[in-house]
Amino acid sequence: MRAALYARVSTEDQAKNYSIPSQIENMREFAVEHGFEVVKEFVDQGISGAVLGRPALSELRECARQSMVEAVIVYDPDRLSRKLVHLMVLVDEFERHGVELKFVTQSVGQSPEDRMLFGMKGIFAEYERTKLLERTARGKLRKAREGKQPGGQPPYGYKLVDSRHVIEQREADVVRMVFDWLVKDGMKLRAIQQRLIKLGIPTRKGKAWWQRSTLYRIVTDETYAGRWYYNKHVDAPAKTKDGGTVQILKPREQWIPVEVPAIISRETFEAAQRQLSKNRELCSRNTKSEYLLSGLLACGNCGYKLGARTTGGRAYYCCSSKSGNNRPKSCFAKNIRADRLETVVWNTVSHLLSQPKLIIEQVKNQGQHPAGAYLEASLGRVSHALERKEIEADRMFDAYRIGAIDLPTLKRKVDAIKSEKASLSEEQARLESELRKCEAQELNDEKLHQFCQSLPTTLTTLDFGDKRQILREVVDRIVVAGDELSIYGIIPTPEDKAKDVLVELSSS
Repeated sequence: MRAALYARVSTEDQAKNYSIPSQIENMREFAVEHGFEVVKEFVDQGISGAVLGRPALSELRECARQSMVEAVIVYDPDRLSRKLVHLMVLVDEFERHGVELKFVTQSVGQSPEDRMLFGMKGIFAEYERTKLLERTARGKLRKAREGKQPGGQPPYGYKLVDSRHVIEQREADVVRMVFDWLVKDGMKLRAIQQRLIKLGIPTRKGKAWWQRSTLYRIVTDETYAGRWYYNKHVDAPAKTKDGGTVQILKPREQWIPVEVPAIISRETFEAAQRQLSKNRELCSRNTKSEYLLSGLLACGNCGYKLGARTTGGRAYYCCSSKSGNNRPKSCFAKNIRADRLETVVWNTVSHLLSQPKLIIEQVKNQGQHPAGAYLEASLGRVSHALERKEIEADRMFDAYRIGAIDLPTLKRKVDAIKSEKASLSEEQARLESELRKCEAQELNDEKLHQFCQSLPTTLTTLDFGDKRQILREVVDRIVVAGDELSIYGIIPTPEDKAKDVLVELSSS
């Protein structure tokens, strides 16, 4: 009689007498004693017995369905499944296909007593699994409270030493660059993705292609500001036919904070979240038409954003709390004519930007070279990375000389290092060029005054795209409360505190 063997071991079973070789050996002896011919062997390594969708088990079930075997031999019922309901499903399925199910540790008869004993065995296996999960969970929680990461891969930029987070310098440099590009340059994730690929910076797994989802996880991960969290997620049933699960966030008070070495400052992390929010609000795909102030307006009554819409050929800005399913329509804010509001805002901003004295004071207050400081820091990191590549190449040659690696390995490693050095050198040249431009554009009071004198004429000739770009550079948000506008951003204002802009805005 043709038989197939099935063995399984999970991570938790490694320390028990459930090793794959021992299971296979016992099952082969059982097959010989009972006159079975073993024609196939199926093994699931490191997979929980509570999961029914296992690769080898699925292949075994297909073999049974096609009558390729007449018997299935398993060492113990809990190797087949640790859930009684799954165990019963498999037993019935094999019987339906005319396949005998044999266990080395016990017999499965057809009498009610045999079936009752078999069911009890499944119950005990499920109970043991539940207790095991409970003990494992307690151990992991204790480990997290001790400041350690209980298993799993650490976030990109870190490595684990004795289960504690230690900065991995090469990856940390990439993390800093990503945050710098987002916060300082205002780059979107797509642009950051393309720059990393162009520079040839590999992912942790050595791949050349970066996923935007990976970059999003990096720029939204609080770990880089010095705090990693454990116990954030819980499994919940997924809305799928196979009974799978998905992870959802637990309430924040249940999270366990673990202090780790910070790669970036808390201020940089918070600035990154604001920039991400701004990128989402200003994304062109979020609106069918173009509006000058889209993403910048907030309702002074309820705090919701003001969205834009066109009705009857005329554009309006409307409180978003009164649309969709946001909340009951309790906001009394009136719809605002877009052309009138845009005119008032642009005239106010352009008037302030046209005053040389205010701009000079603003530049002095903020420092004339914020971009220069950022470029110098980035250049330093890239130069340091190049130096490390030189050291890495020297070590490869030393390893070859003492026979630690062969010639093909040396060539492969050196070629990879050369490729990374070329990308870093390209980035170094770009940063040096930008730094030279920044230094060459140093503004003194006279030059700045001349620039501001010509600015009013320039502002009046700008097209829609240029105006919108300027507003997004200097304005963070505009709060509209009735007829009163409050503009927030980096717009310079007179020392005697400018009065609020009061205008009459007709409602629709």
